[in-house]
Amino acid sequence: MPDRIDDPVGGTLHPLETPKGTVLLVGVAIIASVLLCFPIWHVLFFGDVPRAVPITATIVSLVGGLPMVLYVQHVIRRLSESERALKRLAEQLDAARAKAEHANAARSEFLARMSHELRTPLNAVIGYSEILIEDAARNGDPEEHAADLRRIHGAGRHLLALINDVLDLSTIEAGRMAVRVAPIDLGRFVDEVVATSQPLIDNNHNTLLVERRTELGAVLSDAAKLRQAVLSLLDNAAKFTKNGRITLTITRERLGRGDWLAIAVRDTGIGFSPDKIVSLFDNFTQAEPLMTRRYGGTGLGLALSRKLCRLMGGDISAESAPGRGACFTLRIPVSMASLAVA
Repeated sequence: MPDRIDDPVGGTLHPLETPKGTVLLVGVAIIASVLLCFPIWHVLFFGDVPRAVPITATIVSLVGGLPMVLYVQHVIRRLSESERALKRLAEQLDAARAKAEHANAARSEFLARMSHELRTPLNAVIGYSEILIEDAARNGDPEEHAADLRRIHGAGRHLLALINDVLDLSTIEAGRMAVRVAPIDLGRFVDEVVATSQPLIDNNHNTLLVERRTELGAVLSDAAKLRQAVLSLLDNAAKFTKNGRITLTITRERLGRGDWLAIAVRDTGIGFSPDKIVSLFDNFTQAEPLMTRRYGGTGLGLALSRKLCRLMGGDISAESAPGRGACFTLRIPVSMASLAVA
């Protein structure tokens, strides 16, 4: 038997403190209990009390009971030490959590301030580039000049979109994003979304199909957030699909006791492994590391879309397989008046 073993609380344990030592002492306690009950058995079977009972009881009590008392005292002391150690650990965890929350709040505040400061000059760049593009067309400037101006304009709008995503994400994480509920005409909403996303879909020579499976009518939700989430799903499908088909399906569903709006975006693109779905909605994450290098993007679109959907009381699910495309389904309640913040 080893002289001592490591103790998770601190210090060392001696043989009688190990599991083998505990079994030994428990065995001694059982034998002691049996011997102490000897007088009772003798009375039951023989009708009298043996003369040796007092001496036997005393010896057994000293031999069997004293080690048990000492061991119980030791266990109590060790439990007390463990309790103090757990208390210190809980205090350290509380301090670490408070520090992490403070750092997260500071980060969100920094991102919000920096994003706001960056948007102002970017809007100026975008605005002036639009003016210059119009002047170039009016003055009959060479096509290469107009092409350069369009590249400046496109890069500015792309950078502005990234900054807006970071700003929205930091606002949601800081708990300061308001949900503005109003009636949405779904027919008009779908037409606007399709018109906005069509240029990017055409850019990769894709075909967009729109399926309206039921009478859509209207829903009570946040139009801006719903539009942003659906456009992000369509842009994502257009980015990872070339010479393929993208299908936008809108339907109303009855789930449980409530009515839901389901918007599915299915593509015939590269797809991804099902085991990537869990991390796909994390911030700054894409299904494969090489995707960022090949297709670009920051990995914020899906994360932000899910957060926006959850603000509206819904969520986004995904299914895919490598080489077989992907399908992202957005679901929100038809009426979310109770979630209105402003």
